[in-house]
Amino acid sequence: MDLESFAESLAAPAVPPHLSWRPELVRPEPGERDALTRLCAAHGLTVVDTIERQAAELAAVRLPGASAAERARYAAGVLGERPEAYGTWVHLPWKARVVHVLAPEDYTAVVTARNQLKITAAEQRVLARKRIGVIGLSVGGEAAVTLAQEHLCGRIALADHDALDLSNLNRLGAGVDDLGLPKTRLAARRIALLDPYLEVELHEDGVTPGNAAAFLDGLDLLVEECDGLAVKHLVRELARDRGLDVVYAADERGFLSVEPYSAHPGLALFHGLADGAAARGPYLDGLVAWLGGADALSERSRRSLGLIGRDLSGYPQLAGEARFAAGLLAHVARRLLLGEPVPPFHGHLDLAELLPGT
Repeated sequence: MDLESFAESLAAPAVPPHLSWRPELVRPEPGERDALTRLCAAHGLTVVDTIERQAAELAAVRLPGASAAERARYAAGVLGERPEAYGTWVHLPWKARVVHVLAPEDYTAVVTARNQLKITAAEQRVLARKRIGVIGLSVGGEAAVTLAQEHLCGRIALADHDALDLSNLNRLGAGVDDLGLPKTRLAARRIALLDPYLEVELHEDGVTPGNAAAFLDGLDLLVEECDGLAVKHLVRELARDRGLDVVYAADERGFLSVEPYSAHPGLALFHGLADGAAARGPYLDGLVAWLGGADALSERSRRSLGLIGRDLSGYPQLAGEARFAAGLLAHVARRLLLGEPVPPFHGHLDLAELLPGT
């Protein structure tokens, strides 16, 4: 938007700042820096402008073998005589900040530079055309942020009906000032801070039988992390019909499920470990069965099961395990989205087994 449209948005925001999640992209005209500064001051917005530092890093990325003088000339040429008109000023309403960042192509070049060659520039361009859906934003929230941070897609759809509770802070990337906010918005905010250009869409009623088909339409990959067995079963039926790959990871002994329906259209749902009857049963019972049964759980998780609802309020989960699961999901997602053959997999990648005690 231009400066005039930005002023109008600040005067009458469509969403109250404390509930917002979508960054506003502002592009002033040459000579409008002072007007932008005054507008931000009038609305109590902090202006963060590190564009010269970013341009210097862009020069290092574009000209890695050049001299310091050559890089300096390149950076100066990028910014031009009116740096305020280069790139984008990103308004983050929930933080009351406006941040000057590189133009989209330049931003992507710098923010993905350290991906190479684990992800090549050509592969990054392929990934930028992909669309990922994430259902369930506990482990799924950490996964969504990791997928965005690796730039494994150009669009990401986030679905969850739940809001952040205090007990979630033992594992989710949020804070006490976020309590009560929808998990979808919290994940979207984290993604916006990493890449304000990434397209994010929210489904704040979660995924239900009524909207599941529409949610899956157009996806290149589904990350399924929701809490309802019936929805888990339904989205797999729909995904298999579409040839859409599904990945799931649990924060329990490094559990990972890869269901590549694009290459294996006859693969049984849940690898044949949860039929329709199980999908309609108690969630925890069905989940434990899918994870391999009670004997496949860690000893501490097994002890916890009998205490839930009596001495414990819920199933045990840890931050490190949630982030480990997110890393597993990102690894598999990257390979599937780039067209690498990945076989069906169901099992545990358990660090406690790899690093046993004495």
